[in-house]
Amino acid sequence: MGISDDVSVRVAEDAIVDLTFAQLLTSARRTAREAGGALRLAAPAAGQLREVLERGGFLAAANDQEFWLMQSEDR
Repeated sequence: MGISDDVSVRVAEDAIVDLTFAQLLTSARRTAREAGGALRLAAPAAGQLREVLERGGFLAAANDQEFWLMQSEDR
């Protein structure tokens, strides 16, 4: 990944994921931001990923909801 590259991640709604997957994406997002790029989801989190995010507390902050659910603070 180059300094200014952006990456879009597509997670199928029927994907089987766990807490580790959410942590990995969170880390990759931070690493991309620190390198001057961005990591984004191609579509809002759904299915098992959404359930894992809710149970794991990943949706507590507004900026996290913007990333995972593509929702802004004013929604």
